[in-house]
Amino acid sequence: MNTDKIKEIFDCVETKADKIIVKKDFLNVIDLIKNNYKFDMLKEIIAIDNKDCIELIYNLYSTENDEDLKLSLTVSNNEADSVSKMYDSAVADEKEIYDLFGIKFIGNDELKRLYMPENWQGHPLRKDYSENDKRLEWNE
Repeated sequence: MNTDKIKEIFDCVETKADKIIVKKDFLNVIDLIKNNYKFDMLKEIIAIDNKDCIELIYNLYSTENDEDLKLSLTVSNNEADSVSKMYDSAVADEKEIYDLFGIKFIGNDELKRLYMPENWQGHPLRKDYSENDKRLEWNE
Protein backbone atom coordinates (compact mmCIF):
# COMPACT_ATOMS: atom_id res chain seq x y z
CA MET A 1 0.00 0.00 0.00
CA ASN A 2 1.23 3.45 -0.85
CA THR A 3 1.09 5.44 2.37
CA ASP A 4 1.88 8.78 0.70
CA LYS A 5 -1.82 9.50 0.06
CA ILE A 6 -2.65 8.92 3.72
CA LYS A 7 0.18 11.26 4.73
CA GLU A 8 -1.23 13.89 2.35
CA ILE A 9 -4.70 13.68 3.92
CA PHE A 10 -3.58 13.44 7.55
CA ASP A 11 -0.63 15.47 8.80
CA CYS A 12 -0.72 13.42 12.02
CA VAL A 13 0.61 10.29 10.29
CA GLU A 14 4.18 9.17 9.69
CA THR A 15 5.69 5.95 8.44
CA LYS A 16 8.43 4.06 10.19
CA ALA A 17 9.82 0.70 9.15
CA ASP A 18 6.83 -1.60 8.67
CA LYS A 19 4.05 0.48 10.24
CA ILE A 20 2.09 3.69 10.06
CA ILE A 21 2.32 5.77 13.22
CA VAL A 22 -0.87 7.69 13.97
CA LYS A 23 -0.51 10.61 16.37
CA LYS A 24 -4.14 11.82 16.42
CA ASP A 25 -7.46 11.39 14.56
CA PHE A 26 -7.01 7.62 14.86
CA LEU A 27 -10.64 6.71 14.13
CA ASN A 28 -10.67 8.87 11.00
CA VAL A 29 -7.39 7.36 9.76
CA ILE A 30 -8.46 3.75 10.32
CA ASP A 31 -11.89 4.45 8.79
CA LEU A 32 -10.25 5.83 5.63
CA ILE A 33 -7.90 2.85 5.42
CA LYS A 34 -10.72 0.36 5.93
CA ASN A 35 -13.12 1.88 3.43
CA ASN A 36 -10.85 3.39 0.76
CA TYR A 37 -8.03 0.86 0.77
CA LYS A 38 -10.15 -2.22 1.51
CA PHE A 39 -8.46 -3.34 4.75
CA ASP A 40 -11.55 -5.24 5.76
CA MET A 41 -10.08 -7.48 8.48
CA LEU A 42 -8.54 -6.70 11.85
CA LYS A 43 -6.24 -9.63 12.63
CA GLU A 44 -5.24 -8.46 16.10
CA ILE A 45 -4.48 -5.59 18.41
CA ILE A 46 -1.21 -5.88 20.32
CA ALA A 47 -0.31 -3.81 23.38
CA ILE A 48 3.31 -3.10 24.32
CA ASP A 49 4.35 -1.43 27.57
CA ASN A 50 7.42 0.66 26.74
CA LYS A 51 7.62 1.85 30.39
CA ASP A 52 7.05 5.50 29.45
CA CYS A 53 3.99 4.75 27.29
CA ILE A 54 1.71 2.00 26.02
CA GLU A 55 1.77 1.38 22.28
CA LEU A 56 -1.13 -0.30 20.50
CA ILE A 57 -0.42 -1.98 17.18
CA TYR A 58 -3.38 -2.76 14.93
CA ASN A 59 -2.63 -5.49 12.39
CA LEU A 60 -5.02 -4.99 9.46
CA TYR A 61 -5.47 -7.21 6.41
CA SER A 62 -7.00 -6.66 2.99
CA THR A 63 -8.65 -9.86 1.76
CA GLU A 64 -9.06 -8.29 -1.67
CA ASN A 65 -5.40 -7.30 -2.08
CA ASP A 66 -3.81 -9.98 0.14
CA GLU A 67 -1.90 -7.29 2.01
CA ASP A 68 -1.07 -6.58 5.66
CA LEU A 69 -0.80 -3.18 7.26
CA LYS A 70 0.19 -2.19 10.79
CA LEU A 71 -1.01 0.96 12.50
CA SER A 72 0.66 2.17 15.68
CA LEU A 73 -0.94 4.38 18.30
CA THR A 74 0.58 5.66 21.54
CA VAL A 75 -1.96 5.63 24.34
CA SER A 76 -2.37 8.69 26.54
CA ASN A 77 -4.15 8.67 29.90
CA ASN A 78 -4.71 4.90 29.61
CA GLU A 79 -7.51 5.52 27.09
CA ALA A 80 -7.94 4.82 23.40
CA ASP A 81 -10.87 4.96 21.00
CA SER A 82 -12.49 1.59 20.36
CA VAL A 83 -12.59 0.23 16.82
CA SER A 84 -15.17 -2.41 17.78
CA LYS A 85 -17.88 -0.64 15.75
CA MET A 86 -15.70 -0.97 12.63
CA TYR A 87 -14.27 -4.42 13.31
CA ASP A 88 -16.24 -6.96 15.36
CA SER A 89 -13.06 -8.87 16.13
CA ALA A 90 -11.74 -5.89 18.12
CA VAL A 91 -14.10 -6.61 21.04
CA ALA A 92 -12.09 -9.58 22.34
CA ASP A 93 -8.69 -7.92 21.87
CA GLU A 94 -9.85 -4.75 23.59
CA LYS A 95 -11.18 -6.78 26.54
CA GLU A 96 -7.87 -8.60 26.88
CA ILE A 97 -5.84 -5.39 26.70
CA TYR A 98 -8.16 -3.75 29.23
CA ASP A 99 -7.69 -6.65 31.64
CA LEU A 100 -3.94 -7.09 31.29
CA PHE A 101 -2.78 -3.52 30.56
CA GLY A 102 -5.57 -1.33 31.97
CA ILE A 103 -6.34 0.53 28.74
CA LYS A 104 -9.95 1.72 28.61
CA PHE A 105 -11.38 1.67 25.10
CA ILE A 106 -13.87 4.51 24.67
CA GLY A 107 -16.98 3.17 22.93
CA ASN A 108 -16.58 -0.48 23.94
CA ASP A 109 -19.30 -1.16 26.51
CA GLU A 110 -18.22 -4.78 27.02
CA LEU A 111 -14.93 -4.11 28.85
CA LYS A 112 -14.44 -6.45 31.79
CA ARG A 113 -11.84 -8.75 33.27
CA LEU A 114 -11.21 -11.81 31.09
CA TYR A 115 -8.39 -13.65 32.82
CA MET A 116 -7.79 -11.97 36.15
CA PRO A 117 -10.17 -12.19 39.13
CA GLU A 118 -12.49 -9.20 39.57
CA ASN A 119 -10.75 -8.23 42.82
CA TRP A 120 -7.26 -8.25 41.25
CA GLN A 121 -5.36 -5.02 41.89
CA GLY A 122 -3.63 -3.56 38.84
CA HIS A 123 -2.88 -5.02 35.43
CA PRO A 124 -0.27 -7.80 35.30
CA LEU A 125 1.37 -7.03 31.94
CA ARG A 126 2.24 -3.48 32.93
CA LYS A 127 5.90 -2.95 33.68
CA ASP A 128 5.13 -1.08 36.89
CA TYR A 129 5.15 -4.32 38.90
CA SER A 130 8.25 -5.13 40.92
CA GLU A 131 9.34 -8.67 41.73
CA ASN A 132 8.01 -8.50 45.33
CA ASP A 133 4.86 -6.52 44.59
CA LYS A 134 2.02 -7.51 46.93
CA ARG A 135 -0.43 -7.27 44.02
CA LEU A 136 1.16 -10.39 42.53
CA GLU A 137 0.10 -12.52 45.51
CA TRP A 138 -3.12 -14.45 44.98
CA ASN A 139 -5.94 -13.84 47.39
CA GLU A 140 -7.30 -17.04 48.86
